[in-house]
Amino acid sequence: MYLHKLKWASVTVLIPEGILAIAFTQWRHARSTIPKMRRFVPAWTLHHGFYAEMGGFKVVDETTGQEYTFRTPQLHWLAQSGLINLPEITNKDIRDKSKASRLAKTLACLQSAQFLVSSLARVVQNLPLTTLEIGTLPFIGCTWLTYYFWWAKAVDMETSTIIYAPSISKDDLRRLAEATCFAKKSGSWYRPAFKEIHSRGWDFYWFEKSTDMKTLSIVRGNKLVPSELYDFVKHSEAETRVASWYLPSVSEFLASEWDNVNDTVLVLAGWFFNGLHLAAWNSQFPTQVESLL
Repeated sequence: MYLHKLKWASVTVLIPEGILAIAFTQWRHARSTIPKMRRFVPAWTLHHGFYAEMGGFKVVDETTGQEYTFRTPQLHWLAQSGLINLPEITNKDIRDKSKASRLAKTLACLQSAQFLVSSLARVVQNLPLTTLEIGTLPFIGCTWLTYYFWWAKAVDMETSTIIYAPSISKDDLRRLAEATCFAKKSGSWYRPAFKEIHSRGWDFYWFEKSTDMKTLSIVRGNKLVPSELYDFVKHSEAETRVASWYLPSVSEFLASEWDNVNDTVLVLAGWFFNGLHLAAWNSQFPTQVESLL
């Protein structure tokens, strides 16, 4: 858990605009679940969308005891097919599972707002800003936008909501994979592995594989997939997604699902973050080398 947090903290420091783009993508996915899922859960909100996309609902086959980690498309298909009944869970129930309260988020934003107001006051008074202060301002902008998109998202959940299904047959799983896991159109970030390494792990895609941070190794869920289902999805974009059903958690960054809107947000976030650093263009530096850097 702590190594996982360290990984994303490092990414946030090095590529904050990337985290902003990921937050926007997850917000879009969670928001898109509301109209179709309210057919089964009338009180479905953005909180539920995030919760489902995080793998908050676990489906257990009562016949075999197999536990599946499904995202919203699979939950919707199963509910529509009458294989499961989605439980009524409130926003309060979801917030109770989160380790970050609204107060903590608000205080974090207010703390950065104090720094921003102080910096703007100095600019108005024609007082200089240090390069460190100028470099901090883009982080504040990215942080605020990221908080906005992730405001309804739970943090550090340790328990899930169990949904019991009387029976999910192999044919049901195959039809589920066919309906929800094969991309009608691959995103621009989609990068399948080379055919030469199929036998050693075809299910590697850009950023889509779960990683064991203790051993820095890829978690290969395809070995857990039943042979009949694996033969149906192997060597396709569906293999990674089906393999994730059998893992304890889901991958929340699916680059193959990105579209032009996500790409545009990533580019604009990069322009915003890096462009604000140009405010230090005319600053005075101790040496010529530092000025060039």
